[in-house]
Amino acid sequence: MSLSESESASYTAALANEPSRHHSRTAVRFGIITLLPKSSFLDKCIIGPLSLFTGIGITTVLTTGYLSLTPSILFSKYIMKWPSIFNLPSRTITSSDGNGTEETNTSNTIVGSITAIKPLYVRSQMYLVQNGGMDFIAPLLAKHVSLFGPNIPGSLLLSHVYTILTRWNFYLTGRMFADQLAENFMSKRIKFGETGMVHARTCWFDDVVDSFVKKQDEKEEGGPQTKFNVVILGAGYDTRCYRLKSIIKNDNAKLYEVDAAGSQRNKKQSLRDATIDASHVTFVPCDFESQDWIKVLQSTSDFEASLPSVFIWEGVCYYLDREVVMSTISKVAMCGKGSCIAFDYFDEWCLAEWARKSTKRVGEPWKFAIEDVDEFVIGCNEYSLAMGGVAPSKDGGGESTLAVLPLRITDHLRCEEMKRRYIAKWNGRYIAYLEEFGGCLLLGS
Repeated sequence: MSLSESESASYTAALANEPSRHHSRTAVRFGIITLLPKSSFLDKCIIGPLSLFTGIGITTVLTTGYLSLTPSILFSKYIMKWPSIFNLPSRTITSSDGNGTEETNTSNTIVGSITAIKPLYVRSQMYLVQNGGMDFIAPLLAKHVSLFGPNIPGSLLLSHVYTILTRWNFYLTGRMFADQLAENFMSKRIKFGETGMVHARTCWFDDVVDSFVKKQDEKEEGGPQTKFNVVILGAGYDTRCYRLKSIIKNDNAKLYEVDAAGSQRNKKQSLRDATIDASHVTFVPCDFESQDWIKVLQSTSDFEASLPSVFIWEGVCYYLDREVVMSTISKVAMCGKGSCIAFDYFDEWCLAEWARKSTKRVGEPWKFAIEDVDEFVIGCNEYSLAMGGVAPSKDGGGESTLAVLPLRITDHLRCEEMKRRYIAKWNGRYIAYLEEFGGCLLLGS
């Protein structure tokens, strides 16, 4: 039996399958379609063609809106010379042979992560349409964040128009606009829509945090209370530290967000704009590709590696080199017993040449995928042993040797189970597109 098929790979199953929790995520509760009788004929022959017309309408409006931004884009890029998605800053990376190459990663610049904005909008939409979305903080942040990122005048208005149009598209047709496009016109290349992937993984990561906290609380019954760490790696616009009751109202939870400086700066500004209290969260800026994140975390905060810790690494690892991913994961093996790291990953087919090029154009290229999960976990454990259990000391002034606890797969979800758990159905049809992309993996000590 492989590691990924073991009976222990069910860390989140009990919580995710609780009837009330499952129903809140998979019931279609609002929309014109809920007023109509359930009929596959009605859905395919009437609502389906209607969705084609609404989709064309949305595309036309967005194209017109995008063209109307041309003066703003030219003004921003050529007159003001502001850094933006259309004027990406670059940095020179020096390789071991002494050659320097130009590389762009917007996360470390004032532009911040552009790819972190779209998931924010997806979570916002899913909450607003009242069909499975649980992120009530996302709409508050999305009001202040443009889909185009900073420094493009007028783009925030177009972003709000987009959210209104796509929301009403769902109310009328029961289809998410971006997923509708991916499924009907790009399914030969893309096997998932942004809503299907983002919403399902968001729910799973929520379950990981809540399950982890529940296990910590169960250990404390009748015994002394123990602190534990919740660390959001590559946080982007993650909102768990501001909405999950299991941690924001738990005196034992120590909350940290680790992210690239540019992205973190923009996130903190959006929290201030939305008047959301973040005083209980410790923010740690870090460049994952050039810095040791756990050293930075310990040297700049009160993080204690000896405590049980859950690390949430959502939508990040495929933007990093393989060695960086393995190094990041291996460090969890040197944290307190019961620690775990949750992350999502792509299958190899996702890194097709066209995908690499298109993501590189926005300054955040896809680099990493997993071909064999079991071999990858074995590789991470070997990496940990090769490091010899060396971790930074608490005072940041040196290094100490910690026990290396082998990581094992404690949860592993692929698309079929993700759909069953987290995506609503109407007339036997899922409201979001999710056929294949990779999976969600939880490794624990």
